[in-house]
Amino acid sequence: MENYLYFRTQATLANDDDVAQSGLFPVSSFLGMHPTSDTALTLFFKPRQLVDSTAMHVLETDEKATAGAAASTLQQLSNKTEADNVVLTVTANKHKEVMQAIANTMTQSQAGFINVADDLTGSTSYLHPNITACGAITIQTAGTIAGPSLVAVATG
Repeated sequence: MENYLYFRTQATLANDDDVAQSGLFPVSSFLGMHPTSDTALTLFFKPRQLVDSTAMHVLETDEKATAGAAASTLQQLSNKTEADNVVLTVTANKHKEVMQAIANTMTQSQAGFINVADDLTGSTSYLHPNITACGAITIQTAGTIAGPSLVAVATG
């Protein structure tokens, strides 16, 4: 059975209605974590949306290129989507303790559902005492253009 990590930023149950409010991530999609400030720990996950695709874009066409055959210069664009992430608010400079607790739970738990951070008013709960809030959940929705390469192609 696979374990899943649960996060909720929303304090009001009635408003917990989109991907920025709560999320459940399979442990198998976990990529790593690191401090992003004295009181923030960011966890990274494989993106749920577009993972990798390639597109070709015609930059120019030379109709007189070679004995009646047209030639085109194409630009290859690779779309790489950034990782999904969750930002946890932690006690100042207690990142290591929180990272250790998350790593140990991911590798040792057989629970299936692991509550890492739940900010629901009246019943907040956190995997470790040094987690004080679930700061943000970011699900990437669009690819970013990475290093284009040029390709000359003869047509005709």
